[in-house]
Amino acid sequence: MNKLELKRELESKYPHSQARLKKIECVYIPVTNTAVTKEFFMKHGLITLSPKGNVNLPSGQGIFFLETKEKQSSNFMTHDWDENNEEHEMESICFEVTQIDDLYRQMRDDGARVSELKDNGGCGRGFHFFDPDGNKYTAWQDI
Repeated sequence: MNKLELKRELESKYPHSQARLKKIECVYIPVTNTAVTKEFFMKHGLITLSPKGNVNLPSGQGIFFLETKEKQSSNFMTHDWDENNEEHEMESICFEVTQIDDLYRQMRDDGARVSELKDNGGCGRGFHFFDPDGNKYTAWQDI
């Protein structure tokens, strides 16, 4: 069943015009060292910290880097993203950013692990980057 067929089936089965979920308030990312991860994000100008030391985005949403006993990542494998890749390593977060060219250059020049900066046609421009624990993220900017 394709996405449109599934949409029609679910909407006919569960009709409602308003979703109860309003927005994502915060996300939780597994890391081995909170200080190292916050430093990585601060170094590249990706975040600011609240007076209590928490990460807050200008949108009001929060990110919590939570230490785990064993190294793990928020990445997962999927066949449902890239039709040419049955085992695509998917990130769990795509960030909208500003000044993507400057950000990309800075991260690359500072030795951060980044993919190529790509133009995705009508879907903006973006690149992937990885934090010190290997969590994969997308930095994206609309055209």
